[in-house]
Amino acid sequence: MVSLLNTHIAFSQSPTIQDEELLNEEVTQLKEKIANKVQELKETQHAIAGVVASNDEKLMVINTESRGEMEIEIDGTLTEFFEVSGSNVKEIKQEDIDNKDYVFITGPEIADSITANAVYKDISYFVFSGKIAEVNNDDYSIRIITVDKSNIVLDIESSTDVQLMDIQTLETEKIGFSKLKEGDSIHGVVKRNTLEQNQDRFSAEDLLIIPNEYFIQ
Repeated sequence: MVSLLNTHIAFSQSPTIQDEELLNEEVTQLKEKIANKVQELKETQHAIAGVVASNDEKLMVINTESRGEMEIEIDGTLTEFFEVSGSNVKEIKQEDIDNKDYVFITGPEIADSITANAVYKDISYFVFSGKIAEVNNDDYSIRIITVDKSNIVLDIESSTDVQLMDIQTLETEKIGFSKLKEGDSIHGVVKRNTLEQNQDRFSAEDLLIIPNEYFIQ
């Protein structure tokens, strides 16, 4: 009798076909929800760069060129902070980031607010093309008229890497200040000073000079 009773109980507790179908349906729905959530996160992942206006424990505000002021939510357990120096990236703390620092932020965006997965403290660079309008031998600077007709002044430092293209071989060689001349085309990368608005004078980092003769061959 006990054996039959146990058998009956075990049988009555076994899943029916309807139970299995319901379970499979629930599992399928769960998988779909997870897949949709993953896709949603992929679609909302965002990257933005700007200058820090304020940096509080849970909220950072940055000023961007394309979207104005933006709020960045900081998660004390998830958000990571890094500093970029050339090709090196090292981990830092939130308090190492000051107002006016330039930062690059990644994370999901919801309703114009980004929850930061990572915040990178970086240097703001300005990339330009134009022509050399003036060479100043007194202070080792050159004035450039850019393709958008802006005037900027570049200070040529001992650390500035200036490359001149050979118009015959198209190869480049490192040159000094004395070989810079008016009329030549120039492409360059310079560091921006985030503390200075409407900056028009820069310390040159990397420059490529293409002689004017190349365009009139």
